[in-house]
Amino acid sequence: MNENYLNENINQVWCSIIIDQLCHNNIDNFYLAPGMRNAPLLRAASNHSKSKFESFLDERALAYRALGFSKNGKIPALICTSGTALANFLPAVIESYRSNQPIVVISADRPIDLVKTDANQTIDQTSVIKNFVCDSLNLDSPCESLTPKRLRTLIQNIINKAIRYKRPIHINVPLREPLNIEKVNISKDYDQLALESFERLNTPTNISYISKYNHNEAIEKIINSARSPLLVVGKIEQDIEIRDLTNLLSKIDIPKYIDVTSKVKYSFPLFKKMNPSFDHPEVYKAYNNKKPDLIIHIGGRVVSKNYYKFQDENPHIRVLHVTHFDNDHDPGFSNNTKIICSIKSFLEYLSSLELSADSPIDWNDFINSKRRVIEESELSFPFISKRVIENSLKGSHILIGNSTAIRSFDNYIDPIKEYEYKIFSNRGVSGIEGFQATLLGIYDANKDINKPFTLIAGDVTFMHDLNSLYMLNTLKKVNINIIVINDNGGGIFKLLPIVNDKDYIDCLTTPHNNSFEKLIAAFSNIYYTQVSTKDDFINAYMTEQNKEHVSFIEVCIKEKTNLDVFQQLKTLKL
Repeated sequence: MNENYLNENINQVWCSIIIDQLCHNNIDNFYLAPGMRNAPLLRAASNHSKSKFESFLDERALAYRALGFSKNGKIPALICTSGTALANFLPAVIESYRSNQPIVVISADRPIDLVKTDANQTIDQTSVIKNFVCDSLNLDSPCESLTPKRLRTLIQNIINKAIRYKRPIHINVPLREPLNIEKVNISKDYDQLALESFERLNTPTNISYISKYNHNEAIEKIINSARSPLLVVGKIEQDIEIRDLTNLLSKIDIPKYIDVTSKVKYSFPLFKKMNPSFDHPEVYKAYNNKKPDLIIHIGGRVVSKNYYKFQDENPHIRVLHVTHFDNDHDPGFSNNTKIICSIKSFLEYLSSLELSADSPIDWNDFINSKRRVIEESELSFPFISKRVIENSLKGSHILIGNSTAIRSFDNYIDPIKEYEYKIFSNRGVSGIEGFQATLLGIYDANKDINKPFTLIAGDVTFMHDLNSLYMLNTLKKVNINIIVINDNGGGIFKLLPIVNDKDYIDCLTTPHNNSFEKLIAAFSNIYYTQVSTKDDFINAYMTEQNKEHVSFIEVCIKEKTNLDVFQQLKTLKL
């Protein structure tokens, strides 16, 4: 008997086949949410010889952990019970869908006759996440009329969709009782066919969907005729290795605006023709005074809203958009030409053209002036982002939270230094939940790498994922650092014009006076430090990067000081 084949009853046979087919496709990292209806799936996943699995009580946090794992180019599987459990996966599935990161979602369900008669713990599970998956498979309840070979084929076909479209898929499995290992006879013929499907060499279908860029005379004419082109690099997910992306971009000798979600922003200092963000008013003005005649936009969206505002106000500028996903990454409604192909192949072509152009102005004095403001002021978001980039250990894996955090990191630029980090973000729909869990998933995929794993997030983001502290507390001898910047509420809104709407600003910022010391004290394996000065922050961060435990650094900043620093940076003149 094959060790991966469980045959006490038809439920267990089907679940063993489903899990085995996933493992044959190297989808062998399982994130298991507890439940009774999914017990046959949990048993099959935990029993398989190839499987690696994590189980956790909170489905939402578990799904974000799977999302974090998927950011490293390998597909995880999420398994839940029936009822609202699948709905708790939804936020992470949406982020996965919008970020083009595949996840296999498997939900156990009640049979159709129970669903349609309002039995306990039933909803229409086929519709819960259907708008955020590239394909769904709603199986019948396990029976012998569907052969093992055909069941495997159905599973393989939907796996191929996840591989092809780099998006989540959903497999719904209605299971009748018994849900335990109670023995219920299966016909000898069916049992033999199922066993044979495990014993035979069952390789996955090999599929290649990477379309290389083919030289196009019209495209070449557009690029070669440009006198002041600007290369913009947005969100990059998989498709190209970071080292390859960095090397190819280095060969393209034109001004570059590289977004923090590209993962390679910090490899490009100012002297490599790196341009600051359009969110600097001075940059926006400079590009309006000396407009590019071509924008070559690589990858997905960028963080800066002002970049898209610039496009909207300058519709005559041609925008050439190159992406490996057929998504409408065009918030500026300005893409004139779109190419869907391998990003690596297009950059190889672009680097062969020997293009050359200069930035609209020399940014050196401007950048150094901004850096002085940050260093000479009290502790603030810009100081923290600047020092994290400048003081992280080589090879660090850094996850950046949304709202103020991602914008502060995106505005960073170094005049001369290059940094080698792996940068991660959740910018598919830019929610603020699930970040501790996402960092854990990134760690899951890189456990063998002896490098720090760091999250930088605001206080409200942290409070949206408290349950993940229970997962973090189970880890020992790991280098995981959670930096939470506490400005007593949603400070991002006070940087926006809506701050003038005094009547209901508290509804947006959700002010609080919380310190997290007592909360973290409840978790014996998480080490807590609180800092409120620049020197203390630097010392704490440098120390904790060299420790083998989960550390929590609460950085308390003064709201007014932080706002003043942002205002100074915004009003600094060229």
